[in-house]
Amino acid sequence: MEKRQILWAIVFGSMLAITGCGSDGGSGGSAGTDGSAGTNGGGPSGSSCEAICSSTCPFEGVDPGDLDYETCVSQCETGVPQLDDNCGPELDALLDCLEANDCNEETLNCNSQGLAWVTCFPGVSFP
Repeated sequence: MEKRQILWAIVFGSMLAITGCGSDGGSGGSAGTDGSAGTNGGGPSGSSCEAICSSTCPFEGVDPGDLDYETCVSQCETGVPQLDDNCGPELDALLDCLEANDCNEETLNCNSQGLAWVTCFPGVSFP
């Protein structure tokens, strides 16, 4: 169990280092879990912003809430430009796992997906 906690610390520490911490730059929307956030057409997302906006889970300060897909992506790219990346498929997998776990970012069930997303970013590597 201790190894899993260490892995999660690495995963979330890396996410904070990559995306920064603090204000999300005004992205937002109200919380909603009815799937009204929109969809990218069902295929793999092209960016992390697209993945988040295709999900029902708020993630990294972006809450798809009741926003339509295009508005959500636009606000994400403006508010958290680091998430306008090429890591959409990796975050799709992580968010699918999180959705299966009630959007609980602290679940240990999504370790491998979280690590795959974090290591997708350029310049991130683990010894």
